[in-house]
Amino acid sequence: MEQKAFELIQEKLQEALGEQGFGAAAPIESESGRAVMFSTGEVAYGLFYETKQKRFVLRSTSMKTPTEPGEWRQLSLWLFDEKENNMADAESIANDFLEIVQGSKRREMVKSAKKRRKKDEENNADPQFFLNRLVPIFPELRDEMNEERIVYGQVRPAIFAKEKVAPKCEQLALHYKDSEPMKRLCTVLCEMYGAGDMDTRAVIQFGVLNNIGDAAIQSIIENFTEGCDLQKVYKHSRKLIGKKIKPEKQKKQKKVEARLNG
Repeated sequence: MEQKAFELIQEKLQEALGEQGFGAAAPIESESGRAVMFSTGEVAYGLFYETKQKRFVLRSTSMKTPTEPGEWRQLSLWLFDEKENNMADAESIANDFLEIVQGSKRREMVKSAKKRRKKDEENNADPQFFLNRLVPIFPELRDEMNEERIVYGQVRPAIFAKEKVAPKCEQLALHYKDSEPMKRLCTVLCEMYGAGDMDTRAVIQFGVLNNIGDAAIQSIIENFTEGCDLQKVYKHSRKLIGKKIKPEKQKKQKKVEARLNG
């Protein structure tokens, strides 16, 4: 009963929070029972069931990193004992939690967090920041970047994008093209291409997208967000696959002899 109640509440929260840009529910460690987290990368909600106390708790937090929650704050608490309660009670708990997360104040908080992130991106839109934003989608990238730093002293963005990022994007596009991680990937690509500096744009175009096969790239294009600048440039950049781009030759300047008449 407790498991079914948890799944019911989780499902209803997922639907409501997905409309606000929160990712899919991710299991998190909880010493007192079972818990999942819904995150935007900046803020998160947590659904907890504390076994000993026999209660459901809704909590919220700001994220320390895109994958690490900060200190949880309690928003609502309901007792639920399978010996005394039923699925109708679980529905009531879910509805109470929905009223909270869908409330105007909570929605405004999420919007404010997204605005802060956008401002941060504009100030930190380099290739490394782009790679960091992919970690919540592909957690293994964190260890691979650390290995890269150990071996080379730094992350080589273009090479790393080609060898580590592009294959993961391709597999995701081929096998899970309609998934939530796929949508998040395309959102990151579009946002970072729009806000990124020239190096970041080059890494996205030539390091990532140009190293993905045609079948997979089509799925990615279909998931680009509305108004994404990549829609306009990806075809041109793919024409350059396999071609060597020579740097422009500098024109020789004519020597000018100045004569001074005294």
